[in-house]
Amino acid sequence: MKGDEKLWSILNDKLDNLRASNRLPQAIRVAETALEVAKRAFPGATMQLAISFEKLGQLLDQQGDRSAAKACLLKADTILVKVKPPDQFAIFRSARRLAFLCDNLGQSEEAIGFYEKAIAAGTQLQDLPYSDLGTMLNNVALIFRKLGRQKAAEPYYLHALQIYEKQLGPDHPDVASVLNNLAVFYTNERRYTEAEKIHLRALAIREKASPRTHSDIAQSKCNLAVVYHSRGDYAKASELYRASLKIWEEAAGKPSEDYEIVVSNYANLLRSVGQVRKAHQLEVHARKRRAG
Repeated sequence: MKGDEKLWSILNDKLDNLRASNRLPQAIRVAETALEVAKRAFPGATMQLAISFEKLGQLLDQQGDRSAAKACLLKADTILVKVKPPDQFAIFRSARRLAFLCDNLGQSEEAIGFYEKAIAAGTQLQDLPYSDLGTMLNNVALIFRKLGRQKAAEPYYLHALQIYEKQLGPDHPDVASVLNNLAVFYTNERRYTEAEKIHLRALAIREKASPRTHSDIAQSKCNLAVVYHSRGDYAKASELYRASLKIWEEAAGKPSEDYEIVVSNYANLLRSVGQVRKAHQLEVHARKRRAG
């Protein structure tokens, strides 16, 4: 190996050891030196130079300097696209990292672009976990919803569902989770017929796969209750709210945030039909459970 190439290899080994032992300031200094060496030893569109930018960017992100981290990761990504032949896994990994970073920085449009790039690369990888693609598709859908672009979000939920069903079959609990996300989206869009149908399917999967007291079943029953509540079918909504509450109250430990949501929703329904005292009693009971 040439001198600079050998030095780069030594510095990278040292960098990895420093990072593994959580010695962040020292690791950043070594990463900066390794990058300068890489610029001399591996000019142009080379994997080694991309790796050096990427490693420094990761360390800066870990340190909390996200702007500097993004600059390094962008340079790595630009290089990776030019490397021949293209390494789709490296492109996927780089784009996904930038998507998460831009998402955390609130840079929504850039995040969407990098998520799209990562998804495109990921679909070409045979051994990529289905959950990786599903998570990114769900993240894009959430960004579109936050931006008020509801119609743009739907295809991403449907694409995630397609991937999960293909990998796991139609009756897997993870498929039920994707169905739940899609149905909640339809509920928010006031597409209650579609929401009801999909929540019923998710609930059926969960009831078949899990014990009757499982939290996923309580969640599905609450979400289905919200559909009926929104549609004005208070009898069905009340029945499902009560069933959801029963499951949460049979669970050990401090009540979860989901329990609080069921209590709030059911109390609002009771007040809307004139059962103010019953709503108050429900809330008092819930407060005691939280305190106890």
